[in-house]
Amino acid sequence: MRCGVAAALALLVLAGCTAPAPATLPPISSQLDYDPMRAAIRGAADAFAYPETLANRPREAAIAVAQLEFLAVEMMTPRRNLDFSGIIAPGLQAARYEVRSWLGIPHSAPPQAVIDALTANPPQLSQPALFTAGPDETLRRLSAMPRLPQANTATAAARQELEFGPPDVDIR
Repeated sequence: MRCGVAAALALLVLAGCTAPAPATLPPISSQLDYDPMRAAIRGAADAFAYPETLANRPREAAIAVAQLEFLAVEMMTPRRNLDFSGIIAPGLQAARYEVRSWLGIPHSAPPQAVIDALTANPPQLSQPALFTAGPDETLRRLSAMPRLPQANTATAAARQELEFGPPDVDIR
């Protein structure tokens, strides 16, 4: 009897452990590299490190936000072909939370819908379910992206590991 209960509990636990649906990034967001993951890391890291370079360039800021959305999802999927330490994915999740809070995107919004809206030409900001601040305010925010410390730190760490590999930790 106990084995049956344990097996049922194990199945319930495994049912809740499904991997998130993979995200796709349109070609406009991955012009820097043939691999969308590498392009997103490099593009987002540059954007969040130097947000002042995106002043009055809401399209480029929207692409950086879409790249971060993509990274936050893709780092959680097991199909990645790049090796990152265990701190990168949670850091990108925290960064996405910070950026969504700043931009007025509900935390429950589907990532692919956010990516698609932000990478449309022009960005489709008049979707109240995705952009709660409204299109004008969202556009204003994208035109004056502030320094977002979580996004800067997480994307910089991802870029560091992309370029040099995960850190070698020797704990004795």
